[in-house]
Amino acid sequence: MTTSISISRPTLNSIAERLAAIERDISSTRVPVLDSLLTPPALAGQLDVTERTLSEWRITGRGPAFIRLGKTVRYRSAAVEAWLLSQEHRSTSEEVRY
Repeated sequence: MTTSISISRPTLNSIAERLAAIERDISSTRVPVLDSLLTPPALAGQLDVTERTLSEWRITGRGPAFIRLGKTVRYRSAAVEAWLLSQEHRSTSEEVRY
């Protein structure tokens, strides 16, 4: 015994309209990825750390997510912001020490 689900045409149209509206909102607020990529020297300067520290964080997986393009490394601003927020603690007892 099979059960079929029927969706009325107005419901499908309203779903399609809502999806189109969401896509318009996303595309109008999205910053092109290439425009927001940071180089290791730029990020090191912003974080007040050395490029060597960034390299060690990449090797150990302790730093922000990165993109590798051949031998070139870049960081997305959104990934760096998310990583920074994940480093926020209320007390030293919350910190994970490496």
